[in-house]
Amino acid sequence: MSELGQHLKEIREQNNITLDDLQRTTKIQKRYLIAIEEGHYDRLPGQFYARAFIKTYAESIGLDPEELFDQFKSELPNPKQETVQLPSRTKRSNISARPTKRSKSQPVLTTILTIVILAIIAVVTTIIIQNYLAADGAEQPDMNQNVEGDFYETDDEDSDVNEEDEGNEDELVEEEPEPEPDPIELNFVETQGITSLYELTGALFDHVRIEMDGTSYIDIQNGLGRTLYMSDTGEDIEFDFSEEEELIFNFGRSTDVQLFIDDQLVDFPTDSVHQKIHITIIDFEE
Repeated sequence: MSELGQHLKEIREQNNITLDDLQRTTKIQKRYLIAIEEGHYDRLPGQFYARAFIKTYAESIGLDPEELFDQFKSELPNPKQETVQLPSRTKRSNISARPTKRSKSQPVLTTILTIVILAIIAVVTTIIIQNYLAADGAEQPDMNQNVEGDFYETDDEDSDVNEEDEGNEDELVEEEPEPEPDPIELNFVETQGITSLYELTGALFDHVRIEMDGTSYIDIQNGLGRTLYMSDTGEDIEFDFSEEEELIFNFGRSTDVQLFIDDQLVDFPTDSVHQKIHITIIDFEE
């Protein structure tokens, strides 16, 4: 057994926390927790998981992971930072928005061709308008010619019809604007340990945003326990989980995290550094 694993096990036992309790709290399989305590990091899924699992283990038993890493840095695996990202079932999942680099310059030939095309369009349009006006002027009758008096006569029936049409125009009713969609509601239900339960109505998980003020371990699972995203990052990230009805957010350092659902900020109800936010969609109709 490694010194790090022995230290973690002693603190866990001092706090009367069993491996089963720790498995429920961290969502890390019991066999991986045992491998950490015995120092068998090769049994974990990867080098990234070793550091992430140890950090979650330490936070769950009340230890500061940064101090722990400094104390036992000789035992810890030191991989390059990597991100493990498992997309949801949606075909249009947008895990992270990245800016697109714009070209610094455009070819001169393209600009010249554009100017030439616009000039041709302007000339053709001018010719068509001139021809149309000339033809229209030729077809108009000479207003100085004598016209039979009957041409100008109108009877009372025609006058009544015209007045009735004018009245109808005054009675036009403006169309009512379409009603705006109901705002979303994110209602806090209760807190169980480090997990806070919320109910969401009026929206899907198609616009989930996490803004970072520092670095924090992040783990996101759906209601079936499937891991959708896991990382130890300090960058802002966005997600589209529109086909999920239930999400569980696990934040190792909640003080450095802001969670938004459809641009609505989610409050962290407790003062605990390690927190989980469990949100369930109810009664949503598109």
